[in-house]
Amino acid sequence: MVDVERARRYTRTKERLGLLGVALGLLAGALFVFSGLARRVARRLLPRRGSTVRTRATYAGVLGLASWLAGLPLAYLNGYVVEHRYGLSRQTRAAWFGDQLKGQAIGMALALPLTEGLHQIIRRFPRWWWLVVSLAAVPLTAVMAHLYPVLIAPRFNTFTPLEDRELAARLRELASHSGVEVADVMTMDMSRRTTKANAFFTGLGRTKRIVLGDTLLEHFSPEEIEIVVAHELAHQANRDIWRMIASSAFLTLGTAALADRAARAFLRRSGARLLGTRDLADIRALPILGLAFSAAGLLLTPLQLGYSRDLERRADAFALALTRDPDAFSSAMVKLGKLNLADPAPSRLRVWLLYSHPPIVERVARADAVRPLDQAHRERDTPPE
Repeated sequence: MVDVERARRYTRTKERLGLLGVALGLLAGALFVFSGLARRVARRLLPRRGSTVRTRATYAGVLGLASWLAGLPLAYLNGYVVEHRYGLSRQTRAAWFGDQLKGQAIGMALALPLTEGLHQIIRRFPRWWWLVVSLAAVPLTAVMAHLYPVLIAPRFNTFTPLEDRELAARLRELASHSGVEVADVMTMDMSRRTTKANAFFTGLGRTKRIVLGDTLLEHFSPEEIEIVVAHELAHQANRDIWRMIASSAFLTLGTAALADRAARAFLRRSGARLLGTRDLADIRALPILGLAFSAAGLLLTPLQLGYSRDLERRADAFALALTRDPDAFSSAMVKLGKLNLADPAPSRLRVWLLYSHPPIVERVARADAVRPLDQAHRERDTPPE
């Protein structure tokens, strides 16, 4: 009971801080625009007429850096203080800040070209830019999925081939039975940062790898690890990565369409006074466009989360059918919940608003439901003595 109450306190603290971060981000964006500060910053950084790639990049970079710095105190509280308070983090303060700086540098390197690309698309397709952006999101996301395991992930963690060759062979055989080819089975030094456990697939095509956190290897039996990997294999076998990319494109479509209407309405009424432009294709409109994107995305996020939970339920069913080991499934889910301090039974509203995975109690109940059937299969398959 003590562990459950601790997990609930931790989960609710994280949820509240996450929601506070969203609210403060929207509030800060609104204050930046409606206080007139956005117009003053634009006057300092942009020429009176027109703009160049360099001035646009400078303006977007300053806005991005200011937004990151404004959110850093809450990120520190959420990502460092709370994690240490509950005994989940092993990072030093210097290492945590180092990761934040590294992540911001990579984020800026990606965001500035994307912002310029968005600007050019709005200029060339002023009425239908939101549709073009949504179509472009599919190949861009696929490219990032290819590049992430090769270029980005090694900047934060060390990946090495799994030393337990017997376990690696078992996982490769499991993948083979699922019709999934993997390039390698790797381990990642999660314990350098956290006590939490996880496993995942990364990459597409020839870069596809099974990655096991070293904390998973430390606390889970081979059968439980197989269950966790079987769940991840389901996403590969069911092509859920492509389903999520496609659903993200539809979410981008809805978000961009709503953002277009909201930003244009604002620019018609107050753009000249507060931003110095009524033209959405003007880089000066970037603050209101970003604010509109954030607000529209917040409205549509529950739809994306609901779709994600459906895919996760299918993956659980796949893992149970593949391994036919509901006992290992239940124990793996319970262990994951305990190690990650997940609330096992959150309210339906919290699940609907915040959860990309079904709660632990639902996942264990699924294993309990198939246990009698699985036992009957095993008895049927066991030859008589």
